[in-house]
Amino acid sequence: MILGHGDDIYTHGKKIVSNFSSNIRSGQDLSTLQEHLCAHISAIHSYPEPDASSLVELLAEKYKVNTDNICVTNGATEAIYLIAQAFNNTQSAIIYPTFSEYGDAATINNHTIYWSASLGEVPQDARLVWLCNPNNPTGTVTDKNILKAYIENHPSQYIVIDQSYEHFTLRDLFSIEEAAQYKNVILLHSMTKHFAIPGLRLGYITAYAETLARVAKYRMPWSVNGLAIEAGKFLLNRGLETINIKEYLRDTIQLQESLRKIEKIVVQSTDTHFFLCKFEDGKASELKKYLIDGYGILIRDAANFYGLDESYFRIATQSFEENTILVKGVSEFQS
Repeated sequence: MILGHGDDIYTHGKKIVSNFSSNIRSGQDLSTLQEHLCAHISAIHSYPEPDASSLVELLAEKYKVNTDNICVTNGATEAIYLIAQAFNNTQSAIIYPTFSEYGDAATINNHTIYWSASLGEVPQDARLVWLCNPNNPTGTVTDKNILKAYIENHPSQYIVIDQSYEHFTLRDLFSIEEAAQYKNVILLHSMTKHFAIPGLRLGYITAYAETLARVAKYRMPWSVNGLAIEAGKFLLNRGLETINIKEYLRDTIQLQESLRKIEKIVVQSTDTHFFLCKFEDGKASELKKYLIDGYGILIRDAANFYGLDESYFRIATQSFEENTILVKGVSEFQS
C-alpha cells in the first residue's frame, strides 16, 4: 500500500504540529545522531557495503548470535516483501487486524491468503503465518508461551513474528538468541521504530541460519544506504535510548484514562504505547479532519485495516502537553 498509512504529514504540510498517527514518539533528542551523520556525509560519495556487513557484525555481537542469523534490510517493510518472495505461490495465514504490508506482499507474490482472527483459527495447510507482536494497530501482545506452544506444535509452518515494537512493551517476547534455535521462526526488527528514524529506513531479520539464507538470497545489493548503516552502527555503539519505556507506558495509561471520560468513545486496552479507539456513533475520518483543521493534530484513521471499519482510529502517545491538547480536541468534536 503506497498511500493510506499513518504519518501522512506530506499530505498536510505545515498544518501538522502534533503527530499521533505514527507509532513513533516524535519528540526524542536525536541531536548527537544528527551531528554524527553530518560529520560522515561524505559516505554518500561511495557505494555502501552491499549487505551492510559491518552493521550485521555489531548486531550479532550484541545479541550473541552468528552473522548468518541476521540480515539487515531497508526497514522492516523490505523484510516483509523478501519473505513473501522467498515463499512465493504458497498459503499465508495473517492474524488480523494488522499491518497491511503482510497482505500486500503476499498478494504480489501469489500467496493464497487466509485471514485469521487468532492462531487457533489458522488453517492446517497454511505454510506461512504472519503475526505482529506487539500488534499494529491494536497494541496487544500475544503471550510468549502461547506462541512457543504453537511453534513447537506446527513444525511444518513458518511463523513470521514482526517485533518492530519490541522495545515499547514490558511483556515478555522472544529474544533473538532463543528464536534463532527454531527452524520455523522468522523475527522482524525495526531500528526505525526503536530510535525514531523512519526517514532512514533501517531494520533486520533474524532467523535460523538455513531459513534466513532462503530469504536473504532475494535481497538486492545496496538496499541499505550508507548513512543508514552509519546511523545503525552509531546507535548500537552508543547504546542510545531515547525513551524511558516505563514512563512512556504510564503516560499512555493516563492518556487512555482521559479519553475514556469522553462520551461515546471506546478506548481499547493495549500492551504498548499506541492503541485503538472506536466511536459508538461517528467516523474517524471526520475527527481526523477536525483535528487537522482546528489543532494541527494528525491521528490515524484505521478504517483501512482489514477487519476494522470507519469508526476506528489509532493514537500513539506523545508528550504530556500534546496529549492534553489532543483530549481537548476530541472532547470538543464530541460535544
